[in-house]
Amino acid sequence: MQGNYQPLARPVPFDDVLRQQNKTSKATGEPLVMLSLRIPVSLKTRLKTAAAAHGLPMQQLLRDAIERELDRLDGDDEP
Repeated sequence: MQGNYQPLARPVPFDDVLRQQNKTSKATGEPLVMLSLRIPVSLKTRLKTAAAAHGLPMQQLLRDAIERELDRLDGDDEP
Protein backbone atom coordinates (compact mmCIF):
# COMPACT_ATOMS: atom_id res chain seq x y z
CA MET A 1 0.00 0.00 0.00
CA GLN A 2 2.84 2.42 0.73
CA GLY A 3 4.07 2.24 -2.85
CA ASN A 4 0.70 3.45 -4.17
CA TYR A 5 0.78 6.77 -2.28
CA GLN A 6 0.49 9.77 -4.58
CA PRO A 7 0.48 13.22 -2.96
CA LEU A 8 -2.22 15.56 -4.17
CA ALA A 9 -1.17 18.41 -6.40
CA ARG A 10 -1.12 21.70 -4.52
CA PRO A 11 -2.28 24.89 -6.25
CA VAL A 12 0.25 26.86 -4.17
CA PRO A 13 3.73 25.56 -3.34
CA PHE A 14 3.85 24.40 0.28
CA ASP A 15 6.81 26.67 1.07
CA ASP A 16 4.74 29.70 0.03
CA VAL A 17 1.95 28.67 2.42
CA LEU A 18 4.39 28.36 5.32
CA ARG A 19 6.06 31.66 4.47
CA GLN A 20 2.67 33.38 4.54
CA GLN A 21 1.85 31.87 7.95
CA ASN A 22 5.20 32.96 9.34
CA LYS A 23 4.60 36.55 8.20
CA THR A 24 1.15 36.56 9.78
CA SER A 25 2.34 35.39 13.19
CA LYS A 26 5.06 38.05 13.37
CA ALA A 27 2.68 40.79 12.26
CA THR A 28 0.23 40.16 15.11
CA GLY A 29 2.86 40.24 17.85
CA GLU A 30 1.03 37.46 19.69
CA PRO A 31 1.83 33.77 19.72
CA LEU A 32 -0.66 31.77 17.65
CA VAL A 33 -2.34 28.49 18.53
CA MET A 34 -4.06 26.01 16.26
CA LEU A 35 -7.86 26.12 16.43
CA SER A 36 -9.58 22.98 15.28
CA LEU A 37 -13.30 23.03 14.57
CA ARG A 38 -15.79 21.27 12.40
CA ILE A 39 -17.95 23.43 10.14
CA PRO A 40 -20.32 22.57 7.30
CA VAL A 41 -18.73 22.32 3.86
CA SER A 42 -21.00 25.10 2.61
CA LEU A 43 -19.62 27.48 5.27
CA LYS A 44 -16.03 26.62 4.40
CA THR A 45 -16.82 27.23 0.74
CA ARG A 46 -18.25 30.67 1.61
CA LEU A 47 -15.13 31.46 3.66
CA LYS A 48 -12.83 30.37 0.85
CA THR A 49 -14.79 32.37 -1.74
CA ALA A 50 -14.90 35.51 0.41
CA ALA A 51 -11.18 35.26 1.19
CA ALA A 52 -10.34 34.96 -2.50
CA ALA A 53 -12.65 37.85 -3.40
CA HIS A 54 -10.90 40.12 -0.88
CA GLY A 55 -7.40 38.86 -1.55
CA LEU A 56 -6.96 37.66 2.04
CA PRO A 57 -5.78 34.36 3.45
CA MET A 58 -8.69 32.33 4.84
CA GLN A 59 -6.95 32.30 8.21
CA GLN A 60 -6.90 36.11 8.38
CA LEU A 61 -10.51 36.49 7.27
CA LEU A 62 -11.70 33.95 9.82
CA ARG A 63 -9.64 35.55 12.60
CA ASP A 64 -11.15 38.97 11.79
CA ALA A 65 -14.68 37.54 11.65
CA ILE A 66 -14.30 35.81 15.02
CA GLU A 67 -12.91 38.97 16.60
CA ARG A 68 -15.77 41.10 15.20
CA GLU A 69 -18.38 38.63 16.41
CA LEU A 70 -16.85 38.46 19.90
CA ASP A 71 -16.75 42.28 20.03
CA ARG A 72 -20.40 42.38 18.98
CA LEU A 73 -21.36 39.84 21.63
CA ASP A 74 -19.42 41.74 24.30
CA GLY A 75 -21.23 44.93 23.28
CA ASP A 76 -24.65 43.24 23.60
CA ASP A 77 -23.96 42.41 27.25
CA GLU A 78 -23.50 46.03 28.26
CA PRO A 79 -26.63 47.91 29.45
